[in-house]
Amino acid sequence: MILFLAFVYILSAFIYFYTNKAGYSFLKYIWKRKNINVYLSTEIFYLILTSLIVFSSNPFNWVISILMLLHLFGIAWLVASPNSFYQMAEESISLDKEMVENMVVVMFLIYAGMALFSRILI
Repeated sequence: MILFLAFVYILSAFIYFYTNKAGYSFLKYIWKRKNINVYLSTEIFYLILTSLIVFSSNPFNWVISILMLLHLFGIAWLVASPNSFYQMAEESISLDKEMVENMVVVMFLIYAGMALFSRILI
């Protein structure tokens, strides 16, 4: 299951990278207000996947639980304060779109690395 999670993170990083280089930004697409369901669906998918790993693994996998809490925080922030979330998204993309796109790709690769090496760090 951890390998599947890492694969999904790497696939997500590839999608963000490829769409950015192809001239279409998937990040800008999911960060639009009208596409709130797309963003929430992806976050909920990651939350469910990480929760399955955390609650079914023995011993307790604290690295995956950190990833689970990060996804939970993303969902809670968007649901509790959507104006704040979208203001941050618009400001970050308007400042330096290329840097934000690259940071999201690197973030997903770091998440994949954390998932892969979580068994070692337990």
